[in-house]
Amino acid sequence: MKIPKLKVLVEVGGVREVTVSYDADADGWTVQVKYATQTGERIEVLERQRDGARVFTTLDAVARTLRTAGVSTFCVINPQAVEGSPDDR
Repeated sequence: MKIPKLKVLVEVGGVREVTVSYDADADGWTVQVKYATQTGERIEVLERQRDGARVFTTLDAVARTLRTAGVSTFCVINPQAVEGSPDDR
């Protein structure tokens, strides 16, 4: 999913959840967007303009980009959390 599509989905209220997680293989943060469709829900990764997952170096960069798209809240998956611990969200 590219930024223009995300903006449209935000404007029409179609975005259900935005999740940010650290991708060790890509050495950065990626954004997953869950949104409503006519047949249910779908999850897509935020992409670069020329395809491929958009990878962010910092969470600040993620927040700035999502803010420009109209996203006011997002969930960050803690890569340091041990499964089952209070920090495992």
